[in-house]
Order: sequence, then structure tokens, then C-alpha cells
Amino acid sequence: MSRKREDGPPLGEAWTMIGAQLGLAVEVRGERSIRASGTVQGRGVVVEIDGEAARSSFFRSLFGVNTISSRNQREAWHTAVAVACANPNGTTGSIESSVDVDDPAWRPGHYDPRNGRQVRSDSPDLARRALTTATHEALMSIVDDVRIDVGADALRVDHHGTAIPGSRTGYVAASFLHHFQGDPPPWPQRATVGPPWWIGLLCEMARTLEAGSDAT
Repeated sequence: MSRKREDGPPLGEAWTMIGAQLGLAVEVRGERSIRASGTVQGRGVVVEIDGEAARSSFFRSLFGVNTISSRNQREAWHTAVAVACANPNGTTGSIESSVDVDDPAWRPGHYDPRNGRQVRSDSPDLARRALTTATHEALMSIVDDVRIDVGADALRVDHHGTAIPGSRTGYVAASFLHHFQGDPPPWPQRATVGPPWWIGLLCEMARTLEAGSDAT
């Protein structure tokens, strides 16, 4: 019996589609590794996603580690994104969107991306130069804790996530870049909708930084 495609495309296949959409050259370096590079909205973009090799159930049985604990282990994924930015004012630092569980407004057990979420920067000047009302709003809508590092020549995100081992779509669960805003779309769109949204957001932040915008 052939395997159903309800769990979506593997990483390389998904990024082949994304690359065609965005105009990126995609190097599939293995079942759990890709590198995409090119120009989006006039900016250099580089994306690298790497996941650790999953242990098979045979391996766990062979070495006597097929326990509930071992089956509940997570596989690690690393996502690195860089979007070129001239940054004429030389303003550097980081902007982070994260949930603060010490925030009195945080409600345990209440699922809402905004629940206890705050967007912070190293300095008010960095937020003023890099964010607009729209991009601040976008960072309030995400479901991950993400830090964007603002450098002299690029905006970068270096993110580590985990997923249940053995799924060929583990990258969708583990990589912030593949997380979407709103209701989950059907496959294969579920695997491809996140990266254009995120890359577009980083490009918009880069434009704002270059323009020295005072909007917040």
C-alpha cells in the first residue's frame, strides 16, 4: 500500500516550491538539510535549515532503549536566516518577540499568541528605527519566541527548535520560519506559507531601518 501524502512534503520538496515562488536557488543537502539563497525584494537572502538524524524504532529496540522516555524524545532543528540591510545609521542590537510568563497579563492555559507577549529591543532607538506599527503588530502575532539580531549589514535570526522524531515534516513544527499566522492551510501550502511571510517581514524591517523611520 502506498503511503498517503497527508503529512505533507519533505523539506527539500517544500523548499523547491518555495524557491520557485521567491526566486531562490535551493541546495538540498540531505533529507533534513537545505540552503536557499538569492534576491528577494532587491535584498540578498540566505536561509539554512538543518535537522538532526532521527533514531529509528529498530535502533531503539536493538539497543534496548525503546521506552516511553526514548519515544518521547525530540529531534533538534536549527534555522538560520539572513536578510541584507545597508543600515546607514549603524544602529545594531536585537529585537525580540517573546512571551513573558511573569507578565501579570499572562494567562496560563489560554492559547493566544498575544497572551503575555511583548516586543522588546536593546534600546528605544533601535525599535524606533527598525519597526513600524505594522511590523510591530506582525511580531505580536507570532507563536514563537524569536530574536532578530540587527547587524551592520544584515538582519539575522538564529533559531533552535524541536519536533517529534520520525516525521518527514518535522521541520514544519520545529522551524519558526515554517510557522504560519492564522488557521492552518491544507498540505502542501502548510509547508510553504511561512517562509514568504517571514522573509517579507524581515525585508520590510530592513527597509525601515535603512530609511531611518521614526514610526513605531
